Amino acid sequence: MSRNTLIKIASLILMVVSFIAYIAGASAFPIASENLLPWSVWFLIAVIINIVLWTSVMRLLTFSLAVIWFYAFVAGLVPESSTAVNLTELDWSDPEAVAEQGALVFNGKGQCSACHTVDTSAPPGRCPDLTDIGVNAATRVPGMDAKAYLIESMYQPANYLVPGYGKIMPEVWKAPIALSKLEIEAVIAYLQSQGGEIDPTPFDEPIDRADVATAAAALPPLLTGDPELGKKVFVDAACISCHAVTGIESPAAGETTNEDFEVVTAPDLSEIAAFNDMRYLEESILVPGVQIVSGYGAVTVRAKGTTFQGTLVSQDEEKIVVRTKTADGVEEEHTILLSELDDEPIEDLENLKAKGYLTLTLTPTDADAPVSGEIVSETDETVTLKVGEENQTFSKTDVKMQMTLVDFDAIETVGEYVSGTMDDDEIVLIVDGNEEIYDTFDVEEATMTRAAGKRLLVTSPMPENFPIILSVADLTNLLSFLSTLTGATAEAVPEETEDIPAE
Repeated sequence: MSRNTLIKIASLILMVVSFIAYIAGASAFPIASENLLPWSVWFLIAVIINIVLWTSVMRLLTFSLAVIWFYAFVAGLVPESSTAVNLTELDWSDPEAVAEQGALVFNGKGQCSACHTVDTSAPPGRCPDLTDIGVNAATRVPGMDAKAYLIESMYQPANYLVPGYGKIMPEVWKAPIALSKLEIEAVIAYLQSQGGEIDPTPFDEPIDRADVATAAAALPPLLTGDPELGKKVFVDAACISCHAVTGIESPAAGETTNEDFEVVTAPDLSEIAAFNDMRYLEESILVPGVQIVSGYGAVTVRAKGTTFQGTLVSQDEEKIVVRTKTADGVEEEHTILLSELDDEPIEDLENLKAKGYLTLTLTPTDADAPVSGEIVSETDETVTLKVGEENQTFSKTDVKMQMTLVDFDAIETVGEYVSGTMDDDEIVLIVDGNEEIYDTFDVEEATMTRAAGKRLLVTSPMPENFPIILSVADLTNLLSFLSTLTGATAEAVPEETEDIPAE
């Protein structure tokens, strides 16, 4: 065998071995340093030798192997990105690394990025944008620092709701998301890194997972039924007229499958079961107003004498955006400052926040002037207002009566009641600290109230009587169908199907 042949065979063997070693990630040879003689260098040397020495067939084989190596080499230069992470411990000596693990959970198992954005320039999501949440978290709840707020938001998200967003965030430590304590710690570190500093201080979970699991096991079984029959209920009961589901054709514009219901834009339900458990689905049908998805709530507000009735698109601490529809079907969006909302007379001071009141103006019996402020909290007997920079608590019973007068030009006047009724010639009120006399001949309506306030009540457009019109069997089957909507394509319902048996 000639020397030239031996060199050819040796170069071929070197090329194959170095290629396999590179793909397998073997240590460098003969010097264990990737910076000196990595297998990629040996492979390139072998490729050059083979192209020079071999004939056309072997050159083609060498070139093909070199192309495969090139793609593998380029792929190795691309940073690995994966949303899958299995946390068994956190190394708090490197908080930034913990935050990176939290980002993987945030975008992966936690499914947080499905609703939240971390970019102010991105289109609004279903839930608040989390840009600079590491700083902003400390401003959400008085007396609560950033980490405490984030902990509460992860475990008990309904305790505090960002204005404009309903109770739509699931408790992520529960199924189906079921984040572990380590995963939640990592996510909190990631959120703190958004504009703030990461606090590695350990914390105890504010819940007892064992007790919750025991309580859940003791609950009565959820409704179960036939998903295929439930799909038919979804269409026949007009759910498809407002809600979209992948694979089920929605009615054409202007058409409806049930004339009893108004067609509105409602959330897409194609992945509803991927983010929520069965009890959420059950509650959404039986009591639709408890949790309203942001951007889909119905609202009626009055600002500067004009009434806006439509959908609440967004809300922050200063303004709201309401989408209305004209008589010819054209949609319009209106930005309304909360300070521009008209004060409404309040006859009953019970459950003010539940009724949507944002502010309150009242006059305590021991005061000469009315007090106005943002409603902070309330009990059955008292209400706490933010007046200026401090919170003040007032009795709901020890307040002076107010009267609202409406003249024939629909102009309202609100003041502290002094004397007079519509049966008298005059009504006397104190308005802006001055006693004013109004001729009842010029007054169309007079209403006695205890206070006044700006109101923003968001309701669900879903008919409240919807659960009543369905049989138990229909509800059972509908729930079973909704529980299958995890993002997989649904099959279209046949046009002709048998009637659903009802109990």
